[in-house]
Parts: sequence; structure tokens; C-alpha cells
Amino acid sequence: MFILPQSVLTWIFAGSALACVLFTLLYLLRPLVRTGAMLSRRARKFGSEADVPAPPEGKYPKVSVIVYSFIEEEILTSYLESLCAQDYPDFEIIVVCDTTSESAGILAETYSRLFPSVYVTFIPPGSHNLSRRKLALTLGMKAAKGDIVVTTVSNAVIPSERWLSITVAPFIGAGGEETGISLGYSHISIKDMHGAGKWYREFNTLLTDCQWIGYALSHRAYRGDGYNLAFRREIFFRHKGYAGSIYLHSGDDDLFIHEIATPENTAVSILPDNILITEWGSATNRMWRQRKEQYSFTARWLPHGPFLRSGAVSLMQWLIVALCSATALIELPNLVPTCIASAILLGFWLSETLIYRKGAGALKATRLWWALPIFWLAKPLLNEIFRFSHRNHRNKNFTWQRN
Repeated sequence: MFILPQSVLTWIFAGSALACVLFTLLYLLRPLVRTGAMLSRRARKFGSEADVPAPPEGKYPKVSVIVYSFIEEEILTSYLESLCAQDYPDFEIIVVCDTTSESAGILAETYSRLFPSVYVTFIPPGSHNLSRRKLALTLGMKAAKGDIVVTTVSNAVIPSERWLSITVAPFIGAGGEETGISLGYSHISIKDMHGAGKWYREFNTLLTDCQWIGYALSHRAYRGDGYNLAFRREIFFRHKGYAGSIYLHSGDDDLFIHEIATPENTAVSILPDNILITEWGSATNRMWRQRKEQYSFTARWLPHGPFLRSGAVSLMQWLIVALCSATALIELPNLVPTCIASAILLGFWLSETLIYRKGAGALKATRLWWALPIFWLAKPLLNEIFRFSHRNHRNKNFTWQRN
């Protein structure tokens, strides 16, 4: 029986570990690399310049901003003040309140005096067995007069008066007539999260977001962010709105985008001045879990490639550790293989950390440091725990179950 010498096995393990490192960094993490690099480059290039080109006809298209609202009047008033201060020359605001008709009537009367460009409506009472968000957006679409529609939520913090202009910029100027969708981005605020796991939630959220943004930047969009999303009204009605996912509570920003997006009609519009931060207060932990559960559930109807890539990244984290450990241990007490293995592993973790921090900086997320290698390794295990603990919640994603 032929047995390879230990020195040969050492080099096989070391070479395999290095090959896995290069494969992971150069291919599997490409969406994360692309997100950090391209968005950072855009921020440096356009951050201090006007981002809305002059339309060829000299007239800016009318924009309808549809706001799904379920918050208190005082907070909504402050939000509308920021929204009305946007520098885009021609837009209307449609607020769809998830409240009673009496409360909506009071809000409409109040805001008609304070904000003449704001139209307030409400979700009809008794609207059960429906996605309330999809219903709200559909009501807003029917009231909208603009050729371009922007969907958002009233608990978002608007960072700049340029938010709307940057978001709709891809529709304007040369080639804008071909643009049907502009993908913006919102990031959930972690300041109200509690528990030791909030930093992991931030890490997990950023990886998911960088994945779909990276694919969109390479003209393979399969998801968007419904809290910061622009599209042409004509596309919405041509595709019968959310009819393709009417049986689900979610799907308005992933299944809908997957249905209507093409490499030619989709643009990514993400700059520091148009990244929204959504604040959920004491419900932040619950909303994070709910959104993760919904996106995990709807993933079955989306392209498998991005999710297989994500799973391969998780596999490589452990495979590289195993190969480096084998390299280090096989020739003990010889410390040369140990030093080689340590250099490969530390170099891999440092590269991953720098790539992550680049993406986090571009998307206004927390730029984590020392915990990142631990989070990378823990991710597959924690994902399985999450799926197992929420296995009985799957039926709640369907509209025949009230959410």
C-alpha cells in the first residue's frame, strides 16, 4: 500500500488551502468586492456634484413618492418636512396610512394645510387576508400622477435634500428613456437593537445586501429594497402590479423586481446622500427577524445562483480552517508548516475583513473588525438555528394567514 510522505501531504494541504483562499476571494466574494469598490468610487466621483442631469426636453418628469405610514402624527410631520424639502423640481407625495379612516381624515385635513403637495389616504378597514404593504402601495399607485414612482416608508431617516434627485437620476438625461427601475438602498438602524447578537445581525444584513447589490451592479438584478425603490408607473400596471405574489405578505421588493428587471432597464442608484436609515424603535429586533424570515422564504422563487454562492462562501470558511489545521499539525514538532498555515489563514481573514469593511463603509453600516472571522464561521450554524426555530412560522408568509 502506497502512502504519501508527510512532507508531500503538507504541501498538498497548504496548496489546497491557498487555492480555496484565492477561489473565495477572487470569485465567491466578488459581489461583496464589487459593491464596496464601485459604490466607493461613485461616492468619490459624485459626492460633491449635482447628480441630476438636465433632461433633453428641458422638462423634468413628474415623480410620485408613495409613503407607507403606520407611525405617530408627530413623527410623520417631521418626516414630511424632510420629504417636502427635497430639491427635485416636480414631485408629489402620497401617504397611505395603515390606520382608521377617522385618523386618516384628521391627518389629511392637517397636512392639506401644512403640506399642499401631500395627499393622504388610508387602507380600508377590514382588509384582511391581504398584504397590507402591497395594498397600500397599490392604492398609492392608483392615486399617483407621476410617470416615475418612488416607494418608501415613513420611519426612514432622509439624509439629504438630494435623496429624491439622486434616486430618480437614472431616468433623466441621455439613455434615461430605457431605464425602468432604479434600485436604492435602506439600512436598518441597530441603535435600538438589544442583546449581544446585534453586531452579528448587522454583519448578516450587510452580507445579504451586498449580495443583491453586487449582482445588480453586474446587470443581474434579482431583488431590490422596497423602502427606497423607483420605477416607471407604466411597468407596474403592465405587469399587473403584485399579482405574481398576491398570495404572499412579502415579495414587493424581491419577487416583483425579479419579475420586471432586465439587464437593460435596471440601474443602481446608491450614494451616501440617498441611503435611507429605517428606525423601528423597540420593534427593531422583531422587524429584523421578520424581514430575514420573509426573504429566506421567498428565496425559493428567485435565481439559485446567488444563494449557492453564499453557501459556498460558508463552506469555504470551514474548509480553509480544516486544511490549514492539517498543514500545521501533520509535521509537528516542525514549526515551518505551522507558520505557513498561520500565514495563509491570517492573510485570508485579514483580506475578508478589509473587503467587508469596504462594503460596510459604502453602505453606511458598522465597520466591524475583530469579530468578523468568528461571524464568518458562525454564519452557517446560526442560519440553520434560525431556520429551525422559525420552521413553524412559514404559513404566516401566506396572505390567508394574518401577519
